[in-house]
Amino acid sequence: MYFAGEDGIHGYDKRTDTIAPVEFDGPDLGEIWGVDSRDGKIVVTSAFGFVAEIAPGAGTSAVTELGEAGAPETPQTAMGLAAGDGYVYVGGTGTLARHSLRSGEVVNLRAPGEAKDMVIHDGALYTGQYNSQGIWRYDPHHDRQMRQVADFPHEQNRPLDVTVDRANGLVLAGVQSDTEGGGSLWTYHPRTGRSRCFVDPVDAMQCVRGIASQDGVAYLGGDNTLATGPRSTVVAFDPVRGKELWRIDPQQTAGTAALAVRGRHLHGLSRKGGLFVIDLRRRTLVHRADIREVCNGFAALVTNRGVVYGVSDTTVFRFDPRTFAVSTVVPAVNGSWYSGSHLTNDEAGHLYTMRGRNLIRVTDRPGR
Repeated sequence: MYFAGEDGIHGYDKRTDTIAPVEFDGPDLGEIWGVDSRDGKIVVTSAFGFVAEIAPGAGTSAVTELGEAGAPETPQTAMGLAAGDGYVYVGGTGTLARHSLRSGEVVNLRAPGEAKDMVIHDGALYTGQYNSQGIWRYDPHHDRQMRQVADFPHEQNRPLDVTVDRANGLVLAGVQSDTEGGGSLWTYHPRTGRSRCFVDPVDAMQCVRGIASQDGVAYLGGDNTLATGPRSTVVAFDPVRGKELWRIDPQQTAGTAALAVRGRHLHGLSRKGGLFVIDLRRRTLVHRADIREVCNGFAALVTNRGVVYGVSDTTVFRFDPRTFAVSTVVPAVNGSWYSGSHLTNDEAGHLYTMRGRNLIRVTDRPGR
């Protein structure tokens, strides 16, 4: 009997009552969406978009790429975005698309599950992979494909936001636990390879939906998907010691959608279109506003050239650095997102997001 396991196909021998992985000379199967049999071979449907026929006795396989075989192909709705080092990466299911800013070439990279969010650190890409796939890495100068670099408890399964703590050299990921409630903060140190998981750093009911980092402090934005209980709590957290420094209630009616730091101010958005600004030196809430006209639901924030920008499902917008007033940069982007909108920037100060199912670059010069 053959069945799909977390790391490939396994066989159960009824005569010896033993289970062993099936070894064969084919590609990584990734997430397996179906197992069948035909003419003494195991037929496996992979989320990578192919069907493999495996001869278990011989250890050989034949692969049929579904697109090449004539199956209809359409662009996926997008997930995470990251830009830098001459590339823009767009996450999807089973695939990340690497777009070259120099040549326009697009290379598809395979990784199991869904690339919910990602960041570039020292030229390498780091992704948070759903479901329970941990952190994956890709260096365009050395790697042909993605590889997993950190694994975490499987109940901490849904990464939501990935960023870099430059002061400590850490990759940070905020996570939701679908089965246990609450969530966690993942940390990964690329130079040492050390990874850690801090469970429920906000509380047992709030996941970590938004992360921002400055001067070695990680700011965690909570979100509670239940109908009752605390929500939108912001926690200042030391990711090296694993210790809470302080917390504040930003007085929102919904959980956090995104966070970004500019100078002494932490900007936050709620999932019901609330803007809040926290003075990090005084540790006080200094501004609140209703911005539902441009943002209501999932959102993303990024600090670019000294200005905080945001994106919703419909609009790219920015905040005035002094008054925090919101203004529209690009209306009606109407991005096709699978799990919430994303916004990223590169070293040149260009912004990247989606218009429909197309990747777009936005150049904004406030005040000119």
